[in-house]
Amino acid sequence: MRLVLVLAAVLALVPGCEIDCFDGAELEESYRDGQAMAVKANQLALDQGYAKGKSLTRIDGEREGAQAGYDDGFITGYHSFRGYDAGYDDAFSVGSRDGASDVTACSFGSSAGTSDGDADGYADGHDGGWSDGWSEGYAEGEAEGEAWCDSQGVASLAPADDDEEQPTEEDKPNPEHVRVCYSRGFKEIQDATAYDRGLAEGKRDNPDYQAGYRAAYPAAFTDGETDGVSAGYEDGWSDGYAAGFGAGYAVVYGRCYNDAYPAAFDDGFARGWESGWADGWSDGWAEGYDGVTCSG
Repeated sequence: MRLVLVLAAVLALVPGCEIDCFDGAELEESYRDGQAMAVKANQLALDQGYAKGKSLTRIDGEREGAQAGYDDGFITGYHSFRGYDAGYDDAFSVGSRDGASDVTACSFGSSAGTSDGDADGYADGHDGGWSDGWSEGYAEGEAEGEAWCDSQGVASLAPADDDEEQPTEEDKPNPEHVRVCYSRGFKEIQDATAYDRGLAEGKRDNPDYQAGYRAAYPAAFTDGETDGVSAGYEDGWSDGYAAGFGAGYAVVYGRCYNDAYPAAFDDGFARGWESGWADGWSDGWAEGYDGVTCSG
């Protein structure tokens, strides 16, 4: 109860928590003021971006055209049939062969199969043994408890306890805050892209910038594409070899794992059943004996 009250008090101090900004009064007015201010801010950012774009020179266009051309070419080359995919395909078969030839694959697979099989078998055997042991132990414990009672009086089963919890819940307050509603209104209308949109439009309307951009782009694209093919092939080779090695390794590992698992499971099951039966009998006997009460 104390934790609920503390939490409610903290929430009451958090700005924006459960505030109704459409109350038809002061809060809604503040919300509309925020929206109006955001409209003005968006237009200002748009105008500033446009002015910046119009002020750029041919040299600016050449610089940005060269960068954009190289980036676009790099991506194109990286993902071309001569780039990443070619490297991946060439390396996969090599990696697969090396993975299947790794001498640790079978030994690790056999070891893991033996370990997992033994553990799974023991767990299954213990569960089955515990159930059988509990039934027998409970019957014997109950019989011994009643036998002891017979020497004292009449035996009867003890009643079970029934506990219930009643959940409690505290209502949280609904604070109002004019500043929060203003902020909500502003954020709803605010356009984070306004400056960039204005900048792009200014560049489009700037003939000097466009001339420089178009002049630099093609050659930079060619250079980027060449580098992209090389980088893509290298990355593809690395990933393809790793994937192929894993696939080849997994085949041998899995075969040896499956060969070792069944026998280990059977051995673990037998040991688990014996241990589970003993544990179950002990638990069952205790519950059977304790479940008897004597009344005279």
